[in-house]
Amino acid sequence: MTLKTAALAASIACLLAFPAFAQDETPAAPTPQSIALELFSEAGRALRAGDHESARRLMLAALDLKPAHPAVLRALVTIATRAERPDDGFAALDGMVVAGLAFEPTDDTRSLLEAADSERLSAILSALTANGEPVGTGEIIARIDRPDALIEGVAVDIETDRIFVSSVARREILLLEPFARDEPVVFADREDGLWSVFGLFVDDRTRMLWAASGTVDQTPLDAGEDGGTALFAFDLMTGDLHRRYMIDGAVQMADFVVRDGTAYVSDSQAPRVYRLDSVSGELEVLSEDPRFVSLQGVALARGALYVADYSMGIWRIDLGDGSATLVRASDTSLIGIDGLRQTRDGRLIAVRNGARPHQIMAIDLDRAGIEVANVEVLLRGHPAMVGETEPTLVDLADGRAWLVANAAWSLFPADGSEPAEARPATAIVEIELP
Repeated sequence: MTLKTAALAASIACLLAFPAFAQDETPAAPTPQSIALELFSEAGRALRAGDHESARRLMLAALDLKPAHPAVLRALVTIATRAERPDDGFAALDGMVVAGLAFEPTDDTRSLLEAADSERLSAILSALTANGEPVGTGEIIARIDRPDALIEGVAVDIETDRIFVSSVARREILLLEPFARDEPVVFADREDGLWSVFGLFVDDRTRMLWAASGTVDQTPLDAGEDGGTALFAFDLMTGDLHRRYMIDGAVQMADFVVRDGTAYVSDSQAPRVYRLDSVSGELEVLSEDPRFVSLQGVALARGALYVADYSMGIWRIDLGDGSATLVRASDTSLIGIDGLRQTRDGRLIAVRNGARPHQIMAIDLDRAGIEVANVEVLLRGHPAMVGETEPTLVDLADGRAWLVANAAWSLFPADGSEPAEARPATAIVEIELP
């Protein structure tokens, strides 16, 4: 399991099993996340006591804090089933339908709702199935047969048509030449000081390849070697390391975006976003907010910075004072977004892998940039996006998107053991943007 999913997984476990929430895990100052977790815990106690109505009300309050959260909606289905309240069950499933989620009810839920209104249940099940049906097309332009690499990120140099991908488990950046897409060569590795590599970005202005690197359970550290996290800048043509940027208090630099030589970097394990003003500058904290839970993809649009939070949705961060506002979502769930980029006209292109179905979405914001106006699914159910793999990061250029379609995180156990099934070759999929 990736660190990016830790907060979401904790929420799901809390919702499904309703365990008591450890007091020492609660932040000192209340945040939407801490309040929601406390509501989950209270709902669990109410459910175990047979107080279904209190459990329902507490979970609805959690849904107000985390709109369209798939785990909250699933918990509401569970509560409705145990309380034998079909109307509540239908309402929760309707919420999943409009959120664009796929879900398979248990036999107990099906029996309860079938007895109450078989036609309504049939319509909802059809809609849930439709939410997972394939949408869009994409061409597999590379298959990277490095089963021990765990590919996470991708970046394209549009000038040379070279593709760079990042390896978590081999601590490398791999280069795919246009004439040999399936024959990766090592561009940079641990000899350059890299730990696991996550986000990548090609900056046309500085002709640098930027990389975010850090340490996770899947990072192969040598005996006595310390972990760490940093932003790296490499000469795009020679592969020479230009500089490594570090900052006190950083835990895991995850993804970032670069514009006009300025980099904006998210920290997935600390509630911080960093800024680097130039290749000769130093990392500084742009925004630090206890409401951040698990920051991931980063995009620049409409004069602001947008950062995906795996557990909360998307934050809009003011580039002047660093203040953060949670973007008001539409009906479609924005929970579980990993990769995030922007088009030239200000659309956000998001990769959702923390909720089913996995999909790539185009998000249109309102004129103020603080509310979702429309969501369009660009790709879902692609042949490369199969099994227990997941799409991760995406890069955009020249009206196209390049996607790591099937990162095999589930096949890289945290304890280092070998998985029971073979790891697939990593597919890089190219999508024409509308």
